[in-house]
Amino acid sequence: MAMTSAGDEPLVEYFRSIKPGEDVLIEYTSGEPVHILFHLFLGCLRENGVPVIIVDELDQLHVFRTQLKLAGVDTELIDTANVIKIGGLLKTGKVLGRVDLSKEFPIRKKHYEEALRKVNADYTIRIVLGFDKVLAMHEEDRRDLESLFGYMIRPYLGDEGRTTVYFINTELFSERTLKEFREHASRVFSVRFEENAIVIRVIKSPNVAEYGKEMETKIEDCV
Repeated sequence: MAMTSAGDEPLVEYFRSIKPGEDVLIEYTSGEPVHILFHLFLGCLRENGVPVIIVDELDQLHVFRTQLKLAGVDTELIDTANVIKIGGLLKTGKVLGRVDLSKEFPIRKKHYEEALRKVNADYTIRIVLGFDKVLAMHEEDRRDLESLFGYMIRPYLGDEGRTTVYFINTELFSERTLKEFREHASRVFSVRFEENAIVIRVIKSPNVAEYGKEMETKIEDCV
């Protein structure tokens, strides 16, 4: 996932090492303005001409867009992005297709893949927002949760035609489910905000030497 940016800032530099076929978790909590990091990431991908699909689960993209707009940030990156809706009611971005959460998992998978085929690209970055809420819906029944992973998550790991980045609020579902998701993912990052800076810490990586590594970028460089 090669990317360049003016100033070659540390987060962009690190994103270059993420390989096709990976599933990446970016973990945050409810009190953090993670929409700023989302905007930075989306902007870097656009700048480098990487095709992006935003998977908007339960209208989380609308929440991020509104938070950015209230902060005075131009939302053109979101408004012109290709989007697949999973659940939710609000149209945000260029919606390619919708997946009904009331349907059985094989039907969800079919509709999801039909929408993906509308993007004519050999490789895409999929940015998933709101999956934390879907995990919370299914985690009471462990067989149901296993079906969610079996149909919608695991089959795509290792598919070199895509890299998927999940933004997940870890306060919305259980620690047990978080550990299961971390076990699945190839990379896991935690995010914190301090003194007008975004700090990302590596929790998991294919390169064990990176465990615990921290990268920082100033917020004023992101908007």
